[in-house]
Amino acid sequence: MKKSSLYLALLLSCFPAAVFATEMPHAEHQPPAQHDYTNIQQINAALTVENATAKATIPGAKVSSGYMKIINNSDKAITLTGASTAIAKHTEFHRMFMRDSKMAMRKVDALEIPAKGSITLASNGYHLMFMGVKNALKADQVITVRMQQADGEQFDVQLLVMPLKKH
Repeated sequence: MKKSSLYLALLLSCFPAAVFATEMPHAEHQPPAQHDYTNIQQINAALTVENATAKATIPGAKVSSGYMKIINNSDKAITLTGASTAIAKHTEFHRMFMRDSKMAMRKVDALEIPAKGSITLASNGYHLMFMGVKNALKADQVITVRMQQADGEQFDVQLLVMPLKKH
């Protein structure tokens, strides 16, 4: 009888955690990295950012990358000309491409988000490159990246650091 009571208590103690793990994240809670991450950030009337993530680093690594989908809800194209973050010495836009049957990467000076369109920053295409990372990026950490637009406007995006296996 004691054994079954113990199992029941253990099972019931796990139930709230399972329910909590399926709730949508909010400002006071950072979702665990082992679960899929969905996040929508309404930057302003023109811009929405979805699923902004960064890649965790191993100790000693000095580079990482950032991914997201940026949606332009306006009637005008928006050009991003730069990005910066406190976690790295330099942040750049990069693009992956094939060269001589091998993947290569190159810096991109600007990214254009078409009117009523979007751009996806992903590991196999355009992405953010964080260089000179100051401290290891750990899963569940949230970093802020400031994006600069060609018109001088700036906006901040929150990226959730995901474990290496997620990208």
